[in-house]
Amino acid sequence: MQFVVVFSFLLVVVAAVPEPEAKPQFGGRPFYRPTPYSYYPHDHHARTVYDFRRNDHNGAFDYEFQTDNGIRVAASGRPGIRGQSNIVGSYSYPHPEGGVAQVNYVADEFGYRASSPLIPPIPAHSLQQIRKAEYERARGIRWF
Repeated sequence: MQFVVVFSFLLVVVAAVPEPEAKPQFGGRPFYRPTPYSYYPHDHHARTVYDFRRNDHNGAFDYEFQTDNGIRVAASGRPGIRGQSNIVGSYSYPHPEGGVAQVNYVADEFGYRASSPLIPPIPAHSLQQIRKAEYERARGIRWF
């Protein structure tokens, strides 16, 4: 009789324990939910206030959009000589410390090159390493 009473008590206790909150799953992993930026004064998602897109279906395209929280993005792409798209673009957003941050960039067969007052210059020691690597590469020296 005591066994039945103890077993019933344990069954009631186990049934009363709250289940852990289920986490959304994506492919067996927890689903990533980004957190909003705390420096924006808005509590809502940004709304698109301007959106322009053009695609010539031959590798040339243009797009531009702007949101109500101050984000602006623009880019133009043209076919490159090696099959890539040569893209010239810019983006800007409200900077957390005030003002507007702007970045202009070019992406082509020579790589991605960005320019902005926010991007610090390449340190002198890094430039020396780049020159050394170019010197060695020109003389056939390869490091694996």
